[in-house]
Amino acid sequence: MNERLLDHIARYVTLDLSEQELLFNTLILKKLSKNQYLLKEGDICKYDYFVIQGGVRQYEVDKNGKELIIHFGFEDWWISDKASLWNETPSIYNIEALEDTSVLQIKKEHLEKLFSLSPKLEHYFHLVLQHTFAIWQNKILFLQKPAEERYRLFREMYGHIEQRISQQYIASYLGVTRETLSRLRSQLFKKAK
Repeated sequence: MNERLLDHIARYVTLDLSEQELLFNTLILKKLSKNQYLLKEGDICKYDYFVIQGGVRQYEVDKNGKELIIHFGFEDWWISDKASLWNETPSIYNIEALEDTSVLQIKKEHLEKLFSLSPKLEHYFHLVLQHTFAIWQNKILFLQKPAEERYRLFREMYGHIEQRISQQYIASYLGVTRETLSRLRSQLFKKAK
């Protein structure tokens, strides 16, 4: 379990044993069943989550009750509502397990303490936050592209886990109907022949 996170961290920084111990003393393993929530709209996000097994979706519900998926998080992804976490404001998002999922969760207060005690961990989480910001920025550009291009980009980013996500959720992420997604998949399949 902890090896997965250590491997992820090692892509960015090298922690000594005391820093590893410092980090792992702040983490809590949380197991979720499919459809169980990590965060519900209106609640204040108190944790950042590292997915070690399974997957989640982050979404909002518009004024018409339509779910709009913003992000998926699978193994080796950090996920939370960063604005709610750091500003201690009610979340506008829901984070729900797509399948049985295990995450490591860390409280904001523990993150802040780690930052003051370990420059390497502060640097690691800073890089994770930069990566998250880039994903959100790209999502804005993504939504301005034609549907066919959005689906192609989705497959580049999530192709390895596409079979684990329902067509309804993929369509929501792309901002299209299920029928449009079916047509896009058919067109892509024909082009591949």
